[in-house]
Amino acid sequence: MMTRKELMRMMPANADDTAAAARIIDIGHPEIAPVMRDMVNAMRVAKSPVADAFAGYFGRLGQPAVEPIGLGLMKENCWLRHRILTVVLPQWPRDVVAQLKDVLAMVATHPDAYDNDLRCVQILIRHRLADPAWIGQWLVFKRERWTVRNRLLLTVEKALKSVQKES
Repeated sequence: MMTRKELMRMMPANADDTAAAARIIDIGHPEIAPVMRDMVNAMRVAKSPVADAFAGYFGRLGQPAVEPIGLGLMKENCWLRHRILTVVLPQWPRDVVAQLKDVLAMVATHPDAYDNDLRCVQILIRHRLADPAWIGQWLVFKRERWTVRNRLLLTVEKALKSVQKES
């Protein structure tokens, strides 16, 4: 079995180093377990072929990826969360996703620029992992916030148009 140090030397040099990503993926689990968290961290880069390759791999891997994927969901990087929620978790069966229900419920309460909160709610509903009444209450709250946010957006747009007319 390779050491973490040896595996780290093989990790992609940048977000486009797909050859290195393929080599790591080809080694496979459990041998790559020491660098799986690093692979998840590499998924935080938007428009990255390496991130896409790693996400696809974790989606196919399933159960052995639960811990590093759960840690990835707890990070504040909304692009990482987005990739996990749209690429990795849709490939997993209910029993594997269920192991992340607490972190999914936590993310469901924190809106971000990529709507990951609503994506979490979708997953929780699809797999029946949360109380429908709780989900309903959150959706009412989110709808109220969305209405307030939309009014603010319209006010900001109006202010911008006013400034642009003056220029």
